[in-house]
Amino acid sequence: MTTTRHLSLPAALLALLACHAAHAAFPTVALRPVVLQQIHSPTVITHAPDGSGRLFVCDQHGKIFIIRNGMMLPAPFLNLASPANTLIEDRGPGPVITLGTGYSERGLLGLAFHPGFADPGSPGYRKFYVNYIKADADGEPDPPQAGDPVNCITVIDEFEVSAADPDLADPASQRRVLAFTQPQANHNGGALEFGPDSMLYIGSGDGGSSNDNAAGHTGREVSTTACLGNSQDKTRYLGKILRINPLDPDGGGPLTYSIPADNPFFSDATPGLKIEIYALGLRNPWKFSFDWRPGGTDRLFCGDVGQGRIEEINLIVSGGNYGWRYQEGLELPTFSSGAGSNPMPHPGGVLITPIAMYAHPGVNTSPPLPQLGLSVTGGHVYRGQAIPEMQGKYVFGDYGSTGGASDGRLMGLEETAPGSGVFTLTQALPLFGQANPVTGERILCLGEDEAGEIYIGMKSNAGVLARIGGLPAGGIYQIVPVETVTTVLNPQLDNTIYSEDGGLSDARGYFYAGRTGPNHGPYLRRALLSFNVEIIPPEAALVSASLKLRLNKLGPGGSGTPMALHRLNQTWGEGTSKNPSDVGTGAPATPGDATWSHRFHDTSTWTTPGGVFEAAPSAAATADVGTITFGPSAQMLADAQAWHADPAANAGWMLRGDETQNETVGRFDSKEVGQVFPELEIQYQLPPPVPPFGTWLKGKFPALLTGQFVDIFDDQEGDSIPLLLEYALGFDPFTRDTDSGLHLSVAPGEEGGTDLTLTFRRETAATDLVLRLEMSASPVAWGTPLAEVSAGQIQTMNGADLIADDWLVDTTNLVTLRLNLPETPGQRRFVRMSVDWQ
Repeated sequence: MTTTRHLSLPAALLALLACHAAHAAFPTVALRPVVLQQIHSPTVITHAPDGSGRLFVCDQHGKIFIIRNGMMLPAPFLNLASPANTLIEDRGPGPVITLGTGYSERGLLGLAFHPGFADPGSPGYRKFYVNYIKADADGEPDPPQAGDPVNCITVIDEFEVSAADPDLADPASQRRVLAFTQPQANHNGGALEFGPDSMLYIGSGDGGSSNDNAAGHTGREVSTTACLGNSQDKTRYLGKILRINPLDPDGGGPLTYSIPADNPFFSDATPGLKIEIYALGLRNPWKFSFDWRPGGTDRLFCGDVGQGRIEEINLIVSGGNYGWRYQEGLELPTFSSGAGSNPMPHPGGVLITPIAMYAHPGVNTSPPLPQLGLSVTGGHVYRGQAIPEMQGKYVFGDYGSTGGASDGRLMGLEETAPGSGVFTLTQALPLFGQANPVTGERILCLGEDEAGEIYIGMKSNAGVLARIGGLPAGGIYQIVPVETVTTVLNPQLDNTIYSEDGGLSDARGYFYAGRTGPNHGPYLRRALLSFNVEIIPPEAALVSASLKLRLNKLGPGGSGTPMALHRLNQTWGEGTSKNPSDVGTGAPATPGDATWSHRFHDTSTWTTPGGVFEAAPSAAATADVGTITFGPSAQMLADAQAWHADPAANAGWMLRGDETQNETVGRFDSKEVGQVFPELEIQYQLPPPVPPFGTWLKGKFPALLTGQFVDIFDDQEGDSIPLLLEYALGFDPFTRDTDSGLHLSVAPGEEGGTDLTLTFRRETAATDLVLRLEMSASPVAWGTPLAEVSAGQIQTMNGADLIADDWLVDTTNLVTLRLNLPETPGQRRFVRMSVDWQ
């Protein structure tokens, strides 16, 4: 395992890094709902290393659920919930502590699958581990020191998955690995992760209350200000990252595991020292993760929840001391009687500084930190494939942000150079279609699927089992890429208005802007342009707008003069007027033309002659012959966004030249004449598409909750075609079908043998499925593939020819294949279609 020891940075530099928001480094992403209103408080999202693609989600009150193919299975993978929970549906056989509708940090907090989970030759085969809080009970191990209170007990248990059903754990396989007491109810940590070294890492908080100096915290009986605290006490598990090999080394049963000899304190003979300790000086390491995937660094990133001022992201290294309770971030904690120096003695050695910090709302630090959130959630280094721009960046969250505890914030860290240990902080990931902080949603956890894509567990209230509208208030979301599209629009209307005469216009010629000379006036010309932004999909989010115009002729006083775009507030028209001489003097207006006095000649006047427009320009440029670009600017974008949202308000822009100096008029190519059309370039983003099966399900079962389970093998109408096949073949699941969707016929081949013709239906929208057509001489031994439909593409093989793939009905095609079979008297052949997920 590669470890990088990040020892110290000057405080001013660290603050600068924390304040710098490198927004451009992180792409805009979207949060796609996966499962809503079916889980209470998601504390873990993870996967089993078995190639199944399943997500495993821990619900805080004690249940583990599986999400497969975008649906959450209704039966829990494992139920450890308390039998005393109020509602029957929230109960289980235990032993997780009883929880209610109020806030709590206790419950089911960690889940990790052994790296050898899928390997029958591994001692970790089918094994996984959970971290949970149970109530105090006599006979538990690691009793507290004399006089210490015991609020609850942290437990690490081993389980095995059922040999008969991979979607169920075997409750009878439960084995106690490790347990230790907690003096108070909060700061339980709870994270479990296997490292690249196949060792199990365990996160433990300082024991709770606040200040690490309550009853049950080391030295509290001597001094509440100078006490050592649990986090600095190596004889306690609390406030640490622990590292063990959880497998039973000798078959001894409960409370047996081994401790790696390379643990940093393995050889320390101090009486009572816990050699399981890997790192110390942590307050509440809620979530941590390894950057272990291909391209990763194997480093361990940890979010450590702060006291009342500062939140930290740390790189955890062997033997590292992260300073609590001597310091919070880089500050001496304010609970130390407000003293200029901390009454607690320095614990000795080097205290490792965070790689990123931020302050709580309203908290002013020195040096200043951005005031971003209340409780760091932690996250993952992105190593998936769907969002290349996010590769290698650490994505993390905060439970509640500046909008209040209910508004979770997504943030990111990017290393300034590989291996430098110096990171820039992105204070809010850009999210498609919503604000960040995410209004009304607390961020409880982040997790990964088997492919390295990141998911977020959120909750819209604070109580563990509190419901909203009778349904659980939690949700699982996936971070997904957003498609960015650039489109170029030419004007739908362009025209010129003339100050000298309310009856002049030039709708079909060049357009003009600026002031004429004294030989003709001086008069003003103003150009009007409007673009049809309705062609951009209504669900799109516009992100930039700029306008390119070709200035083909310029008055002698015009070079270097200012030109500006102003948003028009009244609509206008374009008739058929055209000045035949192209000298800019205009032509008699025709019906519907815009003129200096009329918006539409000669039926509707401007409220103010010369056009009604915003005084502040949307963008400005300098006049010079050639291409002139306006923007991109924030106001141009705001204008385009307003027109996209309300096309009826789209009056376009007025182009004004320098109206104070003579002979500044510029002549521009228009949509009718010239060499280069005016071009409005708009960049917009589209929301990620809903997975095809989810779209189909929602259309067929509109009452389903997002991610609600539907049995793909269910036969709704009794026609012997299960639901998944109905989807694959383009059938209606509520209509009894007499057609199986697969047919064959035989005929003598033109060149001998027999021509086998196969036809089958395929739903062209079902790009998340793979359809395979196979042939065999026996219905029990299949092995000759004839065709495969994957991602909507048809591939034939073993002599099969594609004859047709023709539209049949709606989005369903009929595929025809032909295969010439040699004469084999008495031999039968069987054909089948199989359907699987992409």
